[in-house]
Amino acid sequence: MQTLGLSGEGKRSDGRLKSIFWPTVENAWDVDSLGRQGFWICLIIAAFELVVSLATGNAILIVTGGLTALAFLIGGMGVRESSWPAAAMVFAIFFAGLLFSMAKGQFPGVLTIIAAGILLSNVRAAFLASEWRPAGEGEDKPTRFNDTLGDKLADQLPAKAWPVLQIPFFGLAAVLLLLSLAGLGIVLLQRFGIVPHAGPAQH
Repeated sequence: MQTLGLSGEGKRSDGRLKSIFWPTVENAWDVDSLGRQGFWICLIIAAFELVVSLATGNAILIVTGGLTALAFLIGGMGVRESSWPAAAMVFAIFFAGLLFSMAKGQFPGVLTIIAAGILLSNVRAAFLASEWRPAGEGEDKPTRFNDTLGDKLADQLPAKAWPVLQIPFFGLAAVLLLLSLAGLGIVLLQRFGIVPHAGPAQH
């Protein structure tokens, strides 16, 4: 149970579904649970981004997809450590990519829309967790385990890696976001006829 982040289930304020879509923070167990939950969500989306990019067979898309997956992975570590700017940047990258696909006429699927909603909820969760303070220094709090692979990934790795990787993460995330926005701008300009579509020269 602890591997899935449910070891403090009895002390959490919200049910599982509510904690995903409209989380609240009332105690240290909420902070810990939402951090773990946010990390796993980012990790799942990172894996999805990597698989989709590899399936294209396009070298450029594979590189950008790999970098995007890396950004989601490190951003998930930031979410685990209650960094709402990291959560906001992860959501911004995903949402910009969503807008880019829509501008190209590709309407997002249900799972993509749900993922965007969950990532937006992650921003709220991380912000609430970052603002929460215990009533006293000796207040009981959940333990970060180190027993299973899931514990090492969600409990131990973020605490060690995030302080080192947060600056490179924001640099990488900013570049990815700017590229997505630039691509979105070009597509919109082409759709409105302001910029001609790329293609073979007309004679």
